Amino acid sequence: MPYCPKCDMEFIDGITVCSDCHGPLVESREVANAMKKKEQEDTLMQMQKEYEKQMQMIRELKETSENTPESEPGEKTGRVPEFTHTYVSKSQKYDDLKSSASAFFVVGGILTIFSILCWLDILHLPFGLISRLSVTALGLISLIIAVKTTMYAKTIHGQIGEEETKKQQLINWFTDNHSGTRLDEQLLAEYGELTPEELSLKRFDLIQDILITSHDLSDQSYVDLLAEDIYGKLYQD
Repeated sequence: MPYCPKCDMEFIDGITVCSDCHGPLVESREVANAMKKKEQEDTLMQMQKEYEKQMQMIRELKETSENTPESEPGEKTGRVPEFTHTYVSKSQKYDDLKSSASAFFVVGGILTIFSILCWLDILHLPFGLISRLSVTALGLISLIIAVKTTMYAKTIHGQIGEEETKKQQLINWFTDNHSGTRLDEQLLAEYGELTPEELSLKRFDLIQDILITSHDLSDQSYVDLLAEDIYGKLYQD
């Protein structure tokens, strides 16, 4: 007998449209059940794909925040004091993660509320069950990502103080053991007279070389950050 897969109602032969939802009828209850099963399988597959996609975003965010380009210790780059790769501090990572978590919480909350209203039949979506399941899945996935991002942000927050302390120790060590005058004397003995632009570049290179060779720092972007701060302290004028 003709059957409405949306309203779960049977009709007498000859009826082709549901009197309640005005949707098309299928041949029988069995056909409707098969359609629903196929929809559920497709929805679950879509949910899995969305979950894997969102988790990949989390992994990429984590890898980006942990990994920065490296150079071999002692390698001289001869670059100008314009930094190709900027070091991202723990405090900046923490702020970025908090912002991402807040965005996912908002999106997840909105989608979850929307899906609840749909399940209560207060709101209606096209395509029936599959739309409801998809919206619900996206809302839950967004909330899961928000929670995971928040947890990772808390981990990063606990490392901020340690990073700042280490950075200040390295800067203090350098300024305690080296002065701008001494560095300039070393450069003068090695290169002779230099133009102001050349002197500035050589100062940066020398500061970076001392940091790398003395403390075995392999993260070039971190060395750049330290060198910039040290340069400012040694040559404030």
